Amino acid sequence: MSGAREQAGTRVTSCPSAPPEPGSLLIGVVTAPGQVAYLNPPVPATAELIESFTTAGVPVENRLRFSAPCMEHRCVQWNAETGGGRCGLADRALEKLAITDGPEALPHCGIRATCRWYAQHKRSACAACPEVIRKPAEA
Repeated sequence: MSGAREQAGTRVTSCPSAPPEPGSLLIGVVTAPGQVAYLNPPVPATAELIESFTTAGVPVENRLRFSAPCMEHRCVQWNAETGGGRCGLADRALEKLAITDGPEALPHCGIRATCRWYAQHKRSACAACPEVIRKPAEA
């Protein structure tokens, strides 16, 4: 099934901007604004691993990227008005960043085969992905 995991006979897609929770996957480290060093393969996130990255004043979500199964209609980012539905966060990120095409050489990504954003936008999603962080920096 083109690399996508299956769960109870249905296709499972991955959210590349999931919260840092036990059971999620650590997929990248934010190295600078707009730059993510992707881990391939992703590292399973445990409570201990997440706690080890916690420091005062800088949210884990601003320094690390996590993935988990896409929650689709159970997620506040889900846009059900598009027929079958799609990730509204990916759509808005590409629109706001004015991205219409992706990089020639795609970064090594441990979830591309199941990534919801890649399924929706192909190479363009890979251009927007490093620009998206889960939680804005505290002022």
